Amino acid sequence: MIIPKSALGFSCSNILLATDKNAYNNNENIYLNGSWELYYDSGFEISYVQIQITNIFDNNLWNSSNYYTIGISQKNWTINIQFLNLTLTNNSCRIFIKLFNYYENFNSNDVIATYKEIISINITKRDFDCELTNFKSDLIYGESNLFNAKFYSGNTSYCLVNETLQCLIRNNDEIIYQTNFTTDNDGMLSFNISTVKHLGLGRNNISFIIKNNPYYLDRTFSYEVYVNKIPVYGEITNFVNSTEEGSLIKIQLFYYYFNTSKKPLENENLKIIIYSNSTLEYEEVLKTNQTGFVNINILPSTFNFEEGDKMFYVDVDVIFNGTIYLENRTVSLSFQIYNFQYHGNYSSFYFVNICLLSILTILFTSIGLKVYKYKKAGFKLIRDITFKF
Repeated sequence: MIIPKSALGFSCSNILLATDKNAYNNNENIYLNGSWELYYDSGFEISYVQIQITNIFDNNLWNSSNYYTIGISQKNWTINIQFLNLTLTNNSCRIFIKLFNYYENFNSNDVIATYKEIISINITKRDFDCELTNFKSDLIYGESNLFNAKFYSGNTSYCLVNETLQCLIRNNDEIIYQTNFTTDNDGMLSFNISTVKHLGLGRNNISFIIKNNPYYLDRTFSYEVYVNKIPVYGEITNFVNSTEEGSLIKIQLFYYYFNTSKKPLENENLKIIIYSNSTLEYEEVLKTNQTGFVNINILPSTFNFEEGDKMFYVDVDVIFNGTIYLENRTVSLSFQIYNFQYHGNYSSFYFVNICLLSILTILFTSIGLKVYKYKKAGFKLIRDITFKF
């Protein structure tokens, strides 16, 4: 004859308590399986099994229903860690999952309350990463860059949804812009960053920050953006190099830059420096006109020629020193002058001598004509000569 176990008295045995893993992030679910055999005489005894979750201070965080079923029982539970309201010290904490058994005998008033199985579980905040798309690390002042930032954990299939992040932009270690973003259902945010509104010239540091989040580790993702001045361009649009006496050397330049479209460099100072055979000859400051052009006229007298020079080198530097937002630009032009007619000090001396010779020739010719006239008229006696005072 088989005697039922319940007739043999109270027992709680063959206990199995298991989780799908022993470490979790604090926004995950714990999948818990449990089985046991419980026997007691319901006429004068009562017993039940309960699953409990406690913290390190033995405070109860969650418990299941009481299971009074006599015989073999098997149960499954899904526990959302977020509902446990955990306090994570140093981004982690430890909890304990326990199988609790209660027994009471009404006849003897015996009470037994014990934990038959205990599992230790480690809970941590979730780490995550950031991935940028369409991000440019070099920009020119006046440009904008629309890029996306995706925040995900472990792999791209788990995203940070509806999470708030702080964005800070520093230029020269000074915060020049800050705002908050909220990720969408794909864990993404979009930022149309402007070099005019959000960034400064030079090196900028962009930081996305999550801090004091209940589920995610404190993280800062930093990226650098360098904002360059607007490039300026210079073109030689006309050059006339004539070696004829008295002629000008004419140079025309066009300065411009791009700001969504081609823009002339209006009313900006240009420094003109002229060298001859590597010797500084002349410098001046000219302005571009409203269409970005500047005309440079060089007189031959600008150069300190020496007698016998048949050829010499000329270098012209046209320098734009830039502005706050426009970069420097220098246009250099080099050329040679051949067979230039020398008109230095020798020419002046030659001209003076010719003039003196002409005057003397006229004077002596006049005297000669006077002498000839008197000879033709004959000699006069001294008495015929009258002196007037």
